[in-house]
Amino acid sequence: MKLKVIRTEEAFDRIQPQWDELLAKLDPVPLTLTHAWLRSWLGAFSAGMQVEFRCVYQGDALVGVAPFVKVRERYRGVPVTLLKLAANGHTPYSSIVVDSSLSAGDQDQALGILTKIAPDEIGLFFKINQKSGLRDYLLDRSKIGHGRVGQKPGLRTPVVDIDRSWDEFYRSRRRSLKKSLNHKLNRFNKSGEFTITEEPVTRADQPIIDELVTISAKSWKSTIGNDLKSNQRSRQFLLNLAETFGHSGNLTAWIVRHRDTTPVAFELHLAYDHIAYPIRADYDEAFNAYSPGSVLEFSALRSLFESGACKQYYTCADDYWYLSKWTEDYEDICSVELFGSSLKLRLLYLAEYRVIPVIKRFIKKDAKQAKPA
Repeated sequence: MKLKVIRTEEAFDRIQPQWDELLAKLDPVPLTLTHAWLRSWLGAFSAGMQVEFRCVYQGDALVGVAPFVKVRERYRGVPVTLLKLAANGHTPYSSIVVDSSLSAGDQDQALGILTKIAPDEIGLFFKINQKSGLRDYLLDRSKIGHGRVGQKPGLRTPVVDIDRSWDEFYRSRRRSLKKSLNHKLNRFNKSGEFTITEEPVTRADQPIIDELVTISAKSWKSTIGNDLKSNQRSRQFLLNLAETFGHSGNLTAWIVRHRDTTPVAFELHLAYDHIAYPIRADYDEAFNAYSPGSVLEFSALRSLFESGACKQYYTCADDYWYLSKWTEDYEDICSVELFGSSLKLRLLYLAEYRVIPVIKRFIKKDAKQAKPA
């Protein structure tokens, strides 16, 4: 086996057919590892990073890929080099892919090549599935270079399987959810001033893009600079997605408008390999009394069941209380860190995974003892 490292977006474009052909062997195909998604991500977020997309070949066949970026950051205040999967808060999950048709020994060899880190690097395997073979491989301390490895919790993402009729599904939901939704729907519909539509997003210069940005700018996210108007990178990612996925017809915006003119709320869906990903949702806080976000999610989810076009609604979020009422099924996401062998990183690993946990336990214990009876 041989390793080839892709360091530019242009070089990544040249291997697109092989890259996507390897991913097509998976069921379902992981959206966030596709060329189209990663190209959109790089175009928005890679400033200040060095692209290091690792590709393992067996002969002329691409049999393994790992989309890394390399960046200098501070870890507990100490400057370090991070080799991390190309993912961030906009990414539902990430991973590394190895051709499952390889023998067990060859798969192990490919993973070893793809995940190897230099002595002065920390490997950050961000947002990987907690039940994945990759996670098990990384945490196997018998592997060379895995002596300094640790796991940190991530999202617990609710997923809704679309495997029955809407009426059957909705009847099975908790009474508290249905009672709350009925109240919100009645108040929303009683006003008679709102419309809900699903509209295709096919290009970056579409007027609906401006509506999405306007809604986001009036959401709570504007208070932390994470709305689409003030956060240039997030907005660029949206525009990139429109350009790369728009032609497929799989990128749509569910949108609420007031009196047919004022955009109020949206939920942006990207459907890929029969899975619907609500990759962004915002609402104008001025209309909070009408619960536009909840009503919109209800409408979009019902439509997915009725159309039968998708088999799953992957919420792309953490286990928020309102999502937990829709489903009992989750995908647990974690992050795994591999520390290089340099003295600095050995000390950092000991501090992070040996010393700090002990200190936290003592603080927690003291806090409990200090509580009045």
